[in-house]
Amino acid sequence: MKLASIQKITALNSIEGADNIEVADILGWKVVVKKGMFKVGDLVCYCQIDCIAPELPYFEFLRERKFRIKTIKLRKQVSQGLIVGLDDLECFKTNASTLVGEMGSMTTYYYEEGDDVTELVGITKYSKDKEIVAYEVSKKPKIWWKKWIWLFKQKVLVRLFPSLKKVNRSRFPSDIVNKTDEERIQNMPRVLEQCKGKEFNVREKLDGSSITIICNQKGKYRVCSRNFELHNKQNEWYKVFESTQFNLVMDKLYTHYGGEKAVVVQWEFIGTPQGNPYKLEKNEIRVFNIYVGEKRLNPIDFLVVCTELDIPVCPDLGNTTLNHSLEDLLKMAEGKSALNSNTEREGIVMRSLDGSQSFKVVSNKFLLKNGE
Repeated sequence: MKLASIQKITALNSIEGADNIEVADILGWKVVVKKGMFKVGDLVCYCQIDCIAPELPYFEFLRERKFRIKTIKLRKQVSQGLIVGLDDLECFKTNASTLVGEMGSMTTYYYEEGDDVTELVGITKYSKDKEIVAYEVSKKPKIWWKKWIWLFKQKVLVRLFPSLKKVNRSRFPSDIVNKTDEERIQNMPRVLEQCKGKEFNVREKLDGSSITIICNQKGKYRVCSRNFELHNKQNEWYKVFESTQFNLVMDKLYTHYGGEKAVVVQWEFIGTPQGNPYKLEKNEIRVFNIYVGEKRLNPIDFLVVCTELDIPVCPDLGNTTLNHSLEDLLKMAEGKSALNSNTEREGIVMRSLDGSQSFKVVSNKFLLKNGE
């Protein structure tokens, strides 16, 4: 995913009642900009929502939002993302993605549509998981004698015997399975034409924290959050894995597929860490991906095995033939959650029945209501 990239402004439209601002179309996004600042066809740097901008003078106007780029509404116009002109882009660093030449003391940079400038700008992805990462860190005990044992182990034994040092987390094992992060439809609007007439399964996108469980052989599991593999069991991901006895589900799946290939299950952890928006009696898990070996099950096979083995899944909203505009899908994404009729759903995830294409559509109503 390119958090900041070079994109083309495809349209500029006025906003009713606004004299100084207008709305620009980039990919499938609409972004409010200062009137007259850009022209149709201009290449600009587009920074996505759900990202954190660096604490630089250029982004000082975002300080009150803790430098987070969110969905906002200006004069009744939804604006998603941030546009940076190419001239301003060069102030972030002295090197760009493509350096073509130098003329005297002036360095000339050339960009092409689609260039990834995330590293240049310094944009990083915002993640709700950061709010509960603290559980991964070994805390100093409060009881005095336990504290002395903890200090002795950390300051003395670990230095004498480095093998005793436990690593709380490591990088996500992307060599085995991809991270759980579907692409937004606004970043890939051409799919609507490319997949027109194709059958898609629609599931509710739940407001939770994703977990990936890898089972290489029966009884041995690897537990991962969205960005890390976890080695310390003192965290919310491990707690919900154990409290829901999900190891039994993994055992059933592993046995079902013959026990010869690795089984990977990805699911959404919903409940108290997110403020319990669905008003659940206890923390729950809802599966949305199953891999056998390196192959992800298509929606048909996924539904069959989950029904047969009684595996809890993200709510199924049915199938549809893709013949929608972007506006149609954004409207479809809105609605109440299947888990609680008083809760606004976050959006939907659409996956073709053959498993070849998938994307998410996040509800703008949800984003605005929750300050996202």
